[in-house]
Amino acid sequence: MNHRSLLLWMLFGSLLALAVARGNSNASLTGHVLGDHEDLNEIPVRYDDTELWRIHNISDALLWTVPVTEIMENKFGANIWKENPKYVDLSITKMQAKAARSFLNAHRMDTELLARNVQDLIDEEQLEGIRATQAKLGRRIRKASNDASGMNWNDYQSLETIYDYMREIRAKYPDICRLYTIGHTYGGRELKVLRISENPRDNKKIWIDGGIHAREWISPATVTFILSKLMDDWENQPKYIRELTWYIMPVMNPDGYHYSRTVNRLWRKNRSPSTRHANCFGVDLNRNFDIGWTSQGSSKDPCSDIYRGSAPNSELETKAVAEFLSKRKYNLEAYLTYHSYGQLIVYPWAFKAVKVKDANVLQRVANTAAERIIQKTGTPYKAAVTHEVLGIAGGGSDDWSRGVLGVKYVYTVELRDRGLNGFVLPPKYIKDTAIEGWTVAETVAQAIG
Repeated sequence: MNHRSLLLWMLFGSLLALAVARGNSNASLTGHVLGDHEDLNEIPVRYDDTELWRIHNISDALLWTVPVTEIMENKFGANIWKENPKYVDLSITKMQAKAARSFLNAHRMDTELLARNVQDLIDEEQLEGIRATQAKLGRRIRKASNDASGMNWNDYQSLETIYDYMREIRAKYPDICRLYTIGHTYGGRELKVLRISENPRDNKKIWIDGGIHAREWISPATVTFILSKLMDDWENQPKYIRELTWYIMPVMNPDGYHYSRTVNRLWRKNRSPSTRHANCFGVDLNRNFDIGWTSQGSSKDPCSDIYRGSAPNSELETKAVAEFLSKRKYNLEAYLTYHSYGQLIVYPWAFKAVKVKDANVLQRVANTAAERIIQKTGTPYKAAVTHEVLGIAGGGSDDWSRGVLGVKYVYTVELRDRGLNGFVLPPKYIKDTAIEGWTVAETVAQAIG
């Protein structure tokens, strides 16, 4: 048996053992949720013989004449990971690699190989998380754990564990916490938001969300960590923390998140079916909000990863968040949305190539957060206006919160890393990355106060 086969057998055995040890936390979802029946019929997607590339020499002028990402996606079957004015990251099968390189070379674009086999990244991510969780389970047997939900940041957690943790926090702090179900997904999963407040009527408000893109697992991990940082020592938090009303939604895309954990690790969108293409599913929720909806950076093709939907707010998730926040826009001072990857703290606008009028204020706060991150973990984050570093894209929740609700402190935080692992960030980096996410939230809260 070769090393790779041995690794896969170890992975299978460890997954089986972990399912038993955890009491199979996902099993409580099965049978109660429409989306799981679809998942059970699907063979998990593997990315063997798939490389991860970075394409250099991208420029705005070139993109107008040669739509690189569209061609790579439609002609060569590439999966776009990251697109910005400087480069494009994508995964592509080795079968298509030669033809794709010829096309890129013909247009004087260089390719850098970031990973030879994407499946190896995925396998190692899973195996590392299993090892860490098994070690924690061993310690828990010796010493009873305080967290009944099993929540920890040694591994990426299931949707059920995250929701159990939110319920646990609500039960522990019933006087200041309220747990909302603000809607349901196409698959029947709940959309959950936790409010933390000592004075909901008068306090200024801050909204934090994660998991709008399914494959960005570090995002829900970071948002749940922020929740833990707030609540593990609420009584001793500084005044500027306790005098805010916090709305926290760790997973805005539950169907997509569950699907990425069970079927396709690199799935991005939600899981709503298309009426135009029977074999295409999902809408990019961060292209579905009602602002700049038809501008560049999204697609009208239901099969595209950046499909904007049939209309603004067409998706149950988008509509639920928009309606919930529209009713609470009074005193809503901050909107933080966590993504990966890139190590960026960016602010509007994204749907057009201009800055907001008070960009200097937003830049100053973002700079402060970036400086504090360097002091805490040594990781560099760049603070900038969104369109300059990520390109133009309409329909985003960040622009919507600013343009429609009038929220002042609006930031999209692109967490680790800068492309070495991309979406498949090893679990050993969760805690430090989450500390970086918390540092941004803490800095913004201080600015509000």
